[in-house]
Amino acid sequence: MTGQRAAAEPYATRFETEVTSIDGRRVWLERSHFYGANGGQPADRGTIADIEVSDVRLVDGEQVHVLAAEPSFRPGHRVLCSVDWSFRMYCMRAHTAGHVLLGAARRSLEDATDAGLEIGPETVRIDLETTATVDDETLIELDETVTRVVWESRPVSWDDAPIAAAREREAVAFDAEIHAGAVETGRVRLVTIEGENDRRSGSRFVGANGTADPWDVSACGGTHVRNTREIGPVTVLGSSSPAEDVTRIEFAVGPQAIDRRTAEKRAAFAATAASNVDLEDVPNELERT
Repeated sequence: MTGQRAAAEPYATRFETEVTSIDGRRVWLERSHFYGANGGQPADRGTIADIEVSDVRLVDGEQVHVLAAEPSFRPGHRVLCSVDWSFRMYCMRAHTAGHVLLGAARRSLEDATDAGLEIGPETVRIDLETTATVDDETLIELDETVTRVVWESRPVSWDDAPIAAAREREAVAFDAEIHAGAVETGRVRLVTIEGENDRRSGSRFVGANGTADPWDVSACGGTHVRNTREIGPVTVLGSSSPAEDVTRIEFAVGPQAIDRRTAEKRAAFAATAASNVDLEDVPNELERT
Protein backbone atom coordinates (compact mmCIF):
# COMPACT_ATOMS: atom_id res chain seq x y z
CA MET A 1 0.00 0.00 0.00
CA THR A 2 1.37 3.40 -0.95
CA GLY A 3 1.22 6.45 1.28
CA GLN A 4 1.29 7.12 5.02
CA ARG A 5 0.40 4.44 7.56
CA ALA A 6 -2.27 6.74 8.99
CA ALA A 7 -4.05 6.79 5.63
CA ALA A 8 -3.90 3.01 5.32
CA GLU A 9 -5.10 2.47 8.91
CA PRO A 10 -7.09 5.61 9.79
CA TYR A 11 -8.90 4.08 12.78
CA ALA A 12 -5.66 3.24 14.62
CA THR A 13 -4.97 6.02 17.12
CA ARG A 14 -2.99 4.44 20.00
CA PHE A 15 0.30 2.65 19.49
CA GLU A 16 3.66 1.95 21.09
CA THR A 17 6.88 2.29 19.15
CA GLU A 18 10.60 3.02 19.42
CA VAL A 19 12.16 6.46 19.14
CA THR A 20 14.77 6.35 16.37
CA SER A 21 16.09 9.93 16.38
CA ILE A 22 15.70 13.28 18.18
CA ASP A 23 16.74 16.78 17.15
CA GLY A 24 15.60 19.30 19.76
CA ARG A 25 11.81 19.10 19.73
CA ARG A 26 11.75 17.07 16.49
CA VAL A 27 11.23 13.34 16.92
CA TRP A 28 11.40 10.39 14.51
CA LEU A 29 9.64 7.12 15.33
CA GLU A 30 10.23 3.58 14.11
CA ARG A 31 6.52 3.36 13.25
CA SER A 32 4.04 6.22 13.19
CA HIS A 33 0.28 6.42 12.89
CA PHE A 34 0.36 10.22 12.93
CA TYR A 35 -0.67 11.86 9.67
CA GLY A 36 1.84 14.34 8.28
CA ALA A 37 0.21 17.39 6.68
CA ASN A 38 -0.20 16.73 2.98
CA GLY A 39 -2.56 17.33 0.07
CA GLY A 40 -4.67 19.94 1.87
CA GLN A 41 -5.21 17.79 4.97
CA PRO A 42 -3.70 19.18 8.20
CA ALA A 43 -1.40 17.23 10.48
CA ASP A 44 -2.75 15.04 13.24
CA ARG A 45 -2.78 16.23 16.83
CA GLY A 46 -1.99 14.08 19.84
CA THR A 47 0.75 13.13 22.28
CA ILE A 48 4.02 11.18 22.41
CA ALA A 49 4.81 10.00 25.94
CA ASP A 50 2.24 12.54 27.22
CA ILE A 51 4.00 15.44 25.44
CA GLU A 52 1.78 17.38 23.02
CA VAL A 53 2.50 16.98 19.32
CA SER A 54 2.25 20.48 17.85
CA ASP A 55 2.95 19.50 14.23
CA VAL A 56 3.68 16.51 12.02
CA ARG A 57 5.63 17.18 8.84
CA LEU A 58 6.24 14.81 5.98
CA VAL A 59 9.93 15.02 5.00
CA ASP A 60 11.34 12.64 2.39
CA GLY A 61 8.43 10.29 3.01
CA GLU A 62 8.94 10.20 6.79
CA GLN A 63 6.87 11.76 9.56
CA VAL A 64 8.78 14.31 11.60
CA HIS A 65 6.94 14.90 14.88
CA VAL A 66 7.37 18.38 16.35
CA LEU A 67 6.69 18.42 20.10
CA ALA A 68 5.46 21.35 22.17
CA ALA A 69 8.37 20.79 24.61
CA GLU A 70 11.73 19.07 24.49
CA PRO A 71 11.35 15.39 25.38
CA SER A 72 12.95 13.62 28.33
CA PHE A 73 13.08 10.32 26.43
CA ARG A 74 16.00 9.40 24.21
CA PRO A 75 16.57 7.38 21.00
CA GLY A 76 16.04 3.70 21.68
CA HIS A 77 13.30 4.35 24.25
CA ARG A 78 9.84 2.95 23.63
CA VAL A 79 7.02 5.46 23.90
CA LEU A 80 3.23 5.34 24.01
CA CYS A 81 1.64 7.53 21.36
CA SER A 82 -1.93 8.76 21.09
CA VAL A 83 -3.59 10.47 18.12
CA ASP A 84 -6.37 12.95 18.92
CA TRP A 85 -9.36 10.90 17.75
CA SER A 86 -11.81 13.80 17.58
CA PHE A 87 -9.63 15.79 15.17
CA ARG A 88 -8.62 12.70 13.18
CA MET A 89 -12.27 11.76 12.68
CA TYR A 90 -13.12 15.33 11.66
CA CYS A 91 -10.45 15.16 8.95
CA MET A 92 -11.63 11.70 7.84
CA ARG A 93 -15.21 12.94 7.52
CA ALA A 94 -14.21 16.18 5.82
CA HIS A 95 -11.88 14.52 3.33
CA THR A 96 -14.42 11.85 2.37
CA ALA A 97 -17.10 14.52 1.99
CA GLY A 98 -14.78 16.27 -0.45
CA HIS A 99 -14.69 13.12 -2.59
CA VAL A 100 -18.49 12.85 -2.45
CA LEU A 101 -18.76 16.48 -3.57
CA LEU A 102 -16.25 15.89 -6.38
CA GLY A 103 -18.38 13.01 -7.64
CA ALA A 104 -21.47 15.22 -7.53
CA ALA A 105 -19.66 18.06 -9.32
CA ARG A 106 -18.39 15.80 -12.10
CA ARG A 107 -22.01 14.82 -12.76
CA SER A 108 -23.49 18.32 -12.59
CA LEU A 109 -20.62 20.12 -14.37
CA GLU A 110 -19.51 18.06 -17.34
CA ASP A 111 -15.96 19.46 -17.57
CA ALA A 112 -15.25 19.64 -13.83
CA THR A 113 -11.91 18.23 -12.66
CA ASP A 114 -10.25 18.18 -9.24
CA ALA A 115 -7.92 21.14 -8.62
CA GLY A 116 -7.26 20.65 -4.91
CA LEU A 117 -8.81 20.44 -1.46
CA GLU A 118 -8.07 22.16 1.84
CA ILE A 119 -9.47 21.15 5.22
CA GLY A 120 -9.80 24.05 7.64
CA PRO A 121 -10.91 23.98 11.29
CA GLU A 122 -14.33 25.44 10.49
CA THR A 123 -14.92 24.86 6.77
CA VAL A 124 -13.56 22.80 3.90
CA ARG A 125 -13.02 23.94 0.34
CA ILE A 126 -12.62 22.04 -2.90
CA ASP A 127 -11.34 23.69 -6.07
CA LEU A 128 -12.68 22.59 -9.44
CA GLU A 129 -11.34 23.40 -12.86
CA THR A 130 -14.47 24.10 -14.90
CA THR A 131 -15.80 26.56 -17.47
CA ALA A 132 -19.36 26.05 -16.22
CA THR A 133 -21.21 28.69 -14.23
CA VAL A 134 -21.94 27.62 -10.67
CA ASP A 135 -25.05 29.52 -9.63
CA ASP A 136 -27.26 29.19 -6.56
CA GLU A 137 -29.37 26.47 -8.19
CA THR A 138 -26.25 24.43 -8.91
CA LEU A 139 -25.10 24.78 -5.29
CA ILE A 140 -28.51 23.59 -4.09
CA GLU A 141 -28.28 20.60 -6.43
CA LEU A 142 -24.79 19.75 -5.19
CA ASP A 143 -25.89 20.06 -1.56
CA GLU A 144 -28.87 17.76 -2.12
CA THR A 145 -26.79 15.19 -4.00
CA VAL A 146 -24.07 15.07 -1.36
CA THR A 147 -26.68 14.64 1.39
CA ARG A 148 -28.28 11.75 -0.51
CA VAL A 149 -24.96 9.95 -1.02
CA VAL A 150 -24.27 10.24 2.72
CA TRP A 151 -27.74 8.88 3.46
CA GLU A 152 -27.27 5.98 1.02
CA SER A 153 -24.42 4.60 3.18
CA ARG A 154 -22.04 3.87 0.32
CA PRO A 155 -18.89 1.87 1.19
CA VAL A 156 -15.54 3.66 0.90
CA SER A 157 -12.33 1.74 0.20
CA TRP A 158 -8.70 2.44 -0.64
CA ASP A 159 -6.10 0.48 -2.54
CA ASP A 160 -3.17 1.17 -4.85
CA ALA A 161 -2.59 0.51 -8.53
CA PRO A 162 0.16 1.04 -11.11
CA ILE A 163 0.23 4.64 -12.31
CA ALA A 164 -0.12 3.56 -15.93
CA ALA A 165 -3.25 1.55 -15.12
CA ALA A 166 -4.78 4.46 -13.18
CA ARG A 167 -4.21 6.83 -16.09
CA GLU A 168 -6.05 4.47 -18.43
CA ARG A 169 -9.20 4.61 -16.31
CA GLU A 170 -11.25 7.49 -17.63
CA ALA A 171 -13.26 7.92 -14.44
CA VAL A 172 -10.23 8.16 -12.14
CA ALA A 173 -9.40 11.67 -10.89
CA PHE A 174 -5.61 11.71 -11.02
CA ASP A 175 -3.17 14.55 -11.55
CA ALA A 176 0.47 13.71 -10.75
CA GLU A 177 1.15 17.22 -9.41
CA ILE A 178 -2.04 17.74 -7.38
CA HIS A 179 -2.03 14.18 -6.04
CA ALA A 180 1.71 13.82 -5.47
CA GLY A 181 1.08 12.61 -1.91
CA ALA A 182 -0.73 9.54 -3.29
CA VAL A 183 2.17 8.43 -5.50
CA GLU A 184 5.01 6.15 -4.45
CA THR A 185 7.41 3.94 -6.44
CA GLY A 186 5.37 3.81 -9.61
CA ARG A 187 2.03 3.21 -7.88
CA VAL A 188 -0.81 5.50 -6.90
CA ARG A 189 -3.21 5.21 -3.98
CA LEU A 190 -6.86 5.32 -5.05
CA VAL A 191 -9.86 6.05 -2.83
CA THR A 192 -13.17 4.69 -4.12
CA ILE A 193 -16.73 5.55 -3.13
CA GLU A 194 -19.02 2.81 -4.32
CA GLY A 195 -21.70 3.49 -6.90
CA GLU A 196 -25.05 1.90 -7.66
CA ASN A 197 -23.62 -0.57 -10.19
CA ASP A 198 -20.85 -1.52 -7.74
CA ARG A 199 -23.41 -2.69 -5.22
CA ARG A 200 -24.83 -5.04 -7.85
CA SER A 201 -21.54 -6.23 -9.33
CA GLY A 202 -19.32 -6.20 -6.25
CA SER A 203 -16.58 -4.30 -8.11
CA ARG A 204 -14.63 -1.54 -6.35
CA PHE A 205 -12.98 0.00 -9.41
CA VAL A 206 -13.72 1.06 -12.95
CA GLY A 207 -12.96 -1.97 -15.08
CA ALA A 208 -11.26 -1.81 -18.46
CA ASN A 209 -14.60 -2.48 -20.12
CA GLY A 210 -16.35 0.22 -18.07
CA THR A 211 -18.83 -2.17 -16.43
CA ALA A 212 -18.45 -0.80 -12.93
CA ASP A 213 -19.65 2.68 -12.05
CA PRO A 214 -18.24 4.01 -8.75
CA TRP A 215 -19.51 7.32 -7.43
CA ASP A 216 -15.92 8.58 -7.29
CA VAL A 217 -12.42 7.17 -7.73
CA SER A 218 -9.67 9.65 -6.89
CA ALA A 219 -5.95 9.50 -6.28
CA CYS A 220 -5.54 10.56 -2.67
CA GLY A 221 -3.12 10.15 0.22
CA GLY A 222 -5.49 11.30 2.98
CA THR A 223 -7.52 9.58 5.69
CA HIS A 224 -11.13 8.55 5.07
CA VAL A 225 -14.10 6.89 6.72
CA ARG A 226 -15.18 3.40 5.63
CA ASN A 227 -18.75 4.38 4.75
CA THR A 228 -20.38 7.64 3.66
CA ARG A 229 -22.86 7.45 6.55
CA GLU A 230 -19.94 8.18 8.90
CA ILE A 231 -19.54 11.63 7.31
CA GLY A 232 -22.58 12.85 9.22
CA PRO A 233 -24.05 16.33 8.71
CA VAL A 234 -22.63 18.16 5.71
CA THR A 235 -23.79 21.29 3.90
CA VAL A 236 -22.58 23.38 0.98
CA LEU A 237 -21.95 26.99 2.02
CA GLY A 238 -21.17 28.83 -1.20
CA SER A 239 -18.78 29.29 -4.10
CA SER A 240 -16.18 31.73 -5.38
CA SER A 241 -13.72 32.01 -8.27
CA PRO A 242 -10.10 32.34 -7.08
CA ALA A 243 -8.73 32.07 -10.65
CA GLU A 244 -9.91 31.89 -14.24
CA ASP A 245 -11.87 28.68 -14.93
CA VAL A 246 -11.52 27.65 -11.29
CA THR A 247 -14.54 27.40 -9.00
CA ARG A 248 -14.04 27.04 -5.27
CA ILE A 249 -16.87 25.38 -3.37
CA GLU A 250 -16.91 25.72 0.40
CA PHE A 251 -18.73 23.32 2.67
CA ALA A 252 -18.93 22.34 6.33
CA VAL A 253 -19.21 19.04 8.18
CA GLY A 254 -20.22 18.15 11.72
CA PRO A 255 -21.13 20.88 14.24
CA GLN A 256 -20.39 23.66 11.74
CA ALA A 257 -22.82 22.12 9.26
CA ILE A 258 -25.46 21.81 12.00
CA ASP A 259 -25.00 25.47 12.94
CA ARG A 260 -25.38 26.54 9.30
CA ARG A 261 -28.53 24.49 8.78
CA THR A 262 -29.96 25.91 12.01
CA ALA A 263 -29.32 29.44 10.76
CA GLU A 264 -30.94 28.59 7.42
CA LYS A 265 -33.97 27.13 9.20
CA ARG A 266 -34.37 30.29 11.29
CA ALA A 267 -34.12 32.42 8.15
CA ALA A 268 -36.70 30.27 6.38
CA PHE A 269 -39.14 30.48 9.32
CA ALA A 270 -38.64 34.25 9.50
CA ALA A 271 -39.32 34.57 5.77
CA THR A 272 -42.56 32.59 6.01
CA ALA A 273 -43.71 34.66 8.98
CA ALA A 274 -42.86 37.98 7.31
CA SER A 275 -44.52 37.08 4.00
CA ASN A 276 -47.41 35.11 5.56
CA VAL A 277 -47.11 32.33 2.96
CA ASP A 278 -45.96 28.71 2.99
CA LEU A 279 -42.24 28.08 2.68
CA GLU A 280 -42.41 26.82 -0.93
CA ASP A 281 -44.23 30.04 -1.92
CA VAL A 282 -41.66 32.41 -0.40
CA PRO A 283 -39.56 32.77 -3.62
CA ASN A 284 -42.61 33.79 -5.65
CA GLU A 285 -43.70 36.20 -2.93
CA LEU A 286 -40.25 37.82 -2.88
CA GLU A 287 -40.36 38.27 -6.66
CA ARG A 288 -43.69 40.09 -6.39
CA THR A 289 -42.43 42.53 -3.75
